[in-house]
Amino acid sequence: MLAQTIIAFLLLTVPQFFTPGPNNIMLMASTALFGARRTLPHALGVTLGFPVMVFGVGLGLGQLMEIYPWLHEVLRWVAILYLLWMAWHLLGFRLNTDTQTEGRPMTFVEAAGFQWVNPKAWAMAISFVGAMVVPGEGRLMSVIWVTLGCLAIAPFSTGLWMFFGQQLVHFLRRTRSERALGVILALSMLAAVALFVF
Repeated sequence: MLAQTIIAFLLLTVPQFFTPGPNNIMLMASTALFGARRTLPHALGVTLGFPVMVFGVGLGLGQLMEIYPWLHEVLRWVAILYLLWMAWHLLGFRLNTDTQTEGRPMTFVEAAGFQWVNPKAWAMAISFVGAMVVPGEGRLMSVIWVTLGCLAIAPFSTGLWMFFGQQLVHFLRRTRSERALGVILALSMLAAVALFVF
């Protein structure tokens, strides 16, 4: 029974963690612009911030979306406007040096806080809790297990998308197309916006 639960959890969560979304695209962009070391606080904010959100949803915060359905729409548009602003901002970036000095990566607190306005994070948290948390006396323990499961998976997805950011830089340098970095990252942000709109 435990093995079946773990398999069900992985089948539910792994595709959601590893597919493109605001967190993953922003991590890729940050790594491409600022390098892996400077992006680590951002990655840690996502890695720890999302499981905290899952825990909060498991304790009842997810019901806010049911009580106030307009809240989901507000969060969606906040995230869309933020990503559009980032896309516009990224158009000006160029990869001309080993260390990007213009701008700065997200801090740990900013990345953790972004989870609360990220509609994909809300959708993931609500679906994970709805599918895996059992009612009754075992509810709190199952919330804890789902939270720990998310905490175990998150470093792998953040690490993978940071790796993609590094590989993007290597590819652009090999092909001598460094000036395209800003356009590529801006288009990635627009793709994240499309996920919300459509």
